[in-house]
Amino acid sequence: MNQELQMEKGLFLDLYRQLDNLDLRSCSPASLSGLLHGYLTVYSMVRVYPWLEGDFGNPGDVHERAKSIVHLYPSQSRCSDVDTEIRAGYAADKMDVYQLYADLSYLKNGLDAAYKILSLQGNGKIVLPCRTPNICRLLCNCYYFAGDEECGELAGRLVTEMLGYIRGGNREVLLAWWEAICLYSDAVGAMMLPGEDYKRLEEERARLRVSVEREEEKKVELFRQAGQEADFGLVAEVFAILARREFERCNKMGNNY
Repeated sequence: MNQELQMEKGLFLDLYRQLDNLDLRSCSPASLSGLLHGYLTVYSMVRVYPWLEGDFGNPGDVHERAKSIVHLYPSQSRCSDVDTEIRAGYAADKMDVYQLYADLSYLKNGLDAAYKILSLQGNGKIVLPCRTPNICRLLCNCYYFAGDEECGELAGRLVTEMLGYIRGGNREVLLAWWEAICLYSDAVGAMMLPGEDYKRLEEERARLRVSVEREEEKKVELFRQAGQEADFGLVAEVFAILARREFERCNKMGNNY
């Protein structure tokens, strides 16, 4: 492992240990999702590569940490200042948790919350409360888990609109939308889009990945420079970024890691 990768791994391990002592109840609603996805990635990593338990703890402990974040969601979502986008993220997160833990209660709670957030007209048609990344994630999950084709179609429209903004030079939204774009491509596009359309979507995704990596590196560098003064929203975001990078490195190196 070269020096740059060693430094990044050291940064990630330091951050991981600092977060272990964090009182999650002090976290803002917006930061909980980033923390959860970081812990979900670590959980997957330790399960696949058990020799990493020395660095990250055993899967059971990481699992409990992730569950403790999800258990905060109901109280946080009742806060008057928690907007629809964050509540939609909470619902989508519960379905993400289900994919790792196979606990149907997470899936049921996530779907119930999703359909409460997605406004239904008298004819059962969906009227979107907003056109945001987490609403797109909800739509993708409702298609994937509930077979709701209307949700799949609506998710496709949102992704198409957002790709139009990005092609027009508006890259500020790219990181916010990246997870939703990838989820649509993986969970919906492969099933709903004709072959040529899906191929174009995957080509676009590959091109955008370069920009995403560049923007993520800017976030990590900002975090390095801020040190202890880093805003906690940035901390949670960087934790999720570094966790995913670490898992990708593990996958590339396999047993030689």
